[in-house]
Amino acid sequence: FCKKLPNCLPNSLYHFRFPPETEGKFLKQKIIKEQDTGFDAISSIVSCQKQMGQEIGNELDGQNEIINSFANLLENTDEKLCTETRHLNMVDRNSTSCRIIMVIWLLLMATVAIAVWPTN
Repeated sequence: FCKKLPNCLPNSLYHFRFPPETEGKFLKQKIIKEQDTGFDAISSIVSCQKQMGQEIGNELDGQNEIINSFANLLENTDEKLCTETRHLNMVDRNSTSCRIIMVIWLLLMATVAIAVWPTN
């Protein structure tokens, strides 16, 4: 099955060589084994990346829920702000009207007081 090499280096006493028909077979098996090891490594990396991708996806889903909740709260706050702004504008108009009425009333009282005041 194995033959001793005819032209061995002087420092190597046992240098064997497989016959050419079996040497190619062993070489192919070695290459296939190395490829399998490489494929296993690639499979492990892809599996890890898949898991990381799923975790990122779950995190993004959670962040989207938070953003949607925040958007709803923001819409509610915006509606309340618009309502309160309308109320404030109405109060401002009413207070301006009230001031005008008060000024008119004070002027009327002053006119009456001047009219009634004795002029000796």
